[in-house]
Amino acid sequence: MKDKQNNLVSLAEKTITYGSEKVDQLEVLIQDNYELSCELVLGQINKAVKSQEAGASVRCVIEHRIGSAFTNSLDQPTLEKTVNRAIAAAKASTPDKTWKDFPQKLKASKISGTWDDSIPEKDPSVFVDIVTKIGKRISERDSSIIIGEAGTGGFYGWTAYANTNGVALSDKGTGVFAYAVLVAPTDSGMTPGVWSIDVNRKFNLDLDYVVNNTVDKVLLAKKTAKGQTESGTVIFGAEALGELLYFALLDSVKGENIVREKSKLADKLDDTIASKILTITDDGLQKGAYATSLFDGEGVPRQTTSIIEKGKLRSFLWNCYWAQRHGVKSTGNASRNLRTGVVDIAPTNMIIPGGKRSREDMLSDISSGYLIQGLQGAHSSNRETGDYSVVGNPAFRIEDGELTGAVHGLMLAGNAFELLKKVVEVGSDVRSHLIGGSSLIGPSIQFNDIQVVAKAD
Repeated sequence: MKDKQNNLVSLAEKTITYGSEKVDQLEVLIQDNYELSCELVLGQINKAVKSQEAGASVRCVIEHRIGSAFTNSLDQPTLEKTVNRAIAAAKASTPDKTWKDFPQKLKASKISGTWDDSIPEKDPSVFVDIVTKIGKRISERDSSIIIGEAGTGGFYGWTAYANTNGVALSDKGTGVFAYAVLVAPTDSGMTPGVWSIDVNRKFNLDLDYVVNNTVDKVLLAKKTAKGQTESGTVIFGAEALGELLYFALLDSVKGENIVREKSKLADKLDDTIASKILTITDDGLQKGAYATSLFDGEGVPRQTTSIIEKGKLRSFLWNCYWAQRHGVKSTGNASRNLRTGVVDIAPTNMIIPGGKRSREDMLSDISSGYLIQGLQGAHSSNRETGDYSVVGNPAFRIEDGELTGAVHGLMLAGNAFELLKKVVEVGSDVRSHLIGGSSLIGPSIQFNDIQVVAKAD
């Protein structure tokens, strides 16, 4: 396996050597990834496959003209042809006078918990056994539950980056995942679909969480509770809150939107923008976390960046290009689309530290409110203004400290920037959740004065 990593970085360096005299600047990012997966649909094994996704993205600069090209063949002759295609693209493009340089050579921090030697050796049959076990355990909990879909698998891969500034880096990573999507019959039809997922960088899946958390939610969803339109108390589960933050807030801390003056937070650095009990950190070095890696899509070492610290806005997220335009340093948050060559800015692992009380203890103090464990429509939030209008799915009614059933069609509307100021308690139930290509490691959070709109009878 070590030879694989060395071979990729050697391939990247040879590509730089080949093209360096033809251009002013050149970089190459190479990835070679594998996935094993098994899927259970409506009680039947639908597929058990092993797939490979390999590719290399080349980007060059000639007199401030930028060109990129992609290939999915990782051999030296093809990479050299890809360099020539990137050169042709650069010559045909318009000069970008704001362009400065690719990243310089920096020392990367150490990371841990991102590789398990056993995962590349797994046969797909291992995951067939796991998903079969998930299905059996769900049926044993309640035979009326319908498994809409369940799946499990493993992934592993290698990444190499090199550029004409002498940067040459390589990394590797593994992981496993398991999930379940369930529905159940009710007196009037079916529950909404509820789901849970567990991802681990080591071969150590939490099947108890996948099974029990999902079954508990769908059984509660079989009971129907009546909501009311009001400005009330809401507890967001981390998975739901993460979606809302990702789509309605995070664009406002991306460096590109700061430079383009498209962010409401551009002039708020060091101002209090949230409750003093809220802290959010972007940590690309978090041990064993889903988005942890040695470097980003531009070869800049990952780091830990405080976004909000006890309510105060402390930093934005930057890739190399927009950081240079703003006169700051990259925070190691470049996200690259290999095929298109587009280099964006994206969070890694968003960390929200937990509080002292469990979610159950928080619930026990609420006489009337809602627990939101999933959202529909978060992706349509206004990324500039932070305005959102979403449906809680599932949304559970809280009455006299107890969850009494699901409120179907419960809408929540408001503004993400105002939402941050309404945090009243942070729970202790910290867990990792996938949000887009990133992760949120955080707890349930209680808010007051949240506008909810109940579906008319």
